Amino acid sequence: MKNTLMFLALLLAFGCKKETKDAGNFDYFIFGTAYGKCIDNCVTLFKLEGENLYADDNAQYTTLSNSENLPFQTTNLPADKVALAKTLQTQIPANLYNEPNGNVGCPDCYDQGLYFVKIKIGDTIHEWRIDRDVEEYAAFCDLIRTAKEQME
Repeated sequence: MKNTLMFLALLLAFGCKKETKDAGNFDYFIFGTAYGKCIDNCVTLFKLEGENLYADDNAQYTTLSNSENLPFQTTNLPADKVALAKTLQTQIPANLYNEPNGNVGCPDCYDQGLYFVKIKIGDTIHEWRIDRDVEEYAAFCDLIRTAKEQME
């Protein structure tokens, strides 16, 4: 019995792995939401670069398809919001890295919006527009939504 308890304790301590690969080595991490059919504030994005976090500068839905030039403000958000973004960054599901760049599911196909994630690690850029209805990523989408709400 004692060996079983020790095994379970070790399994709990060492069996949990971080969701993100290279979590501390991101050049940047962009996340947020977008809605194609809305009137005001249809896109809300944040960019974490090192210790700096920036809100988008009037990003438009159409800029998501060519995300190389997403506009961000130059004013750094407060440290508490940087901490929220860093926590979210560590929650990126490992399986997301196996998805090809582009759409995951059918984001915003029936006006449900989409969750946008773009990361750069060295020379590698990953970018996804995620449908919240894809069960595997629903919890992560909820984390993005919650973080976004806490940043506004």
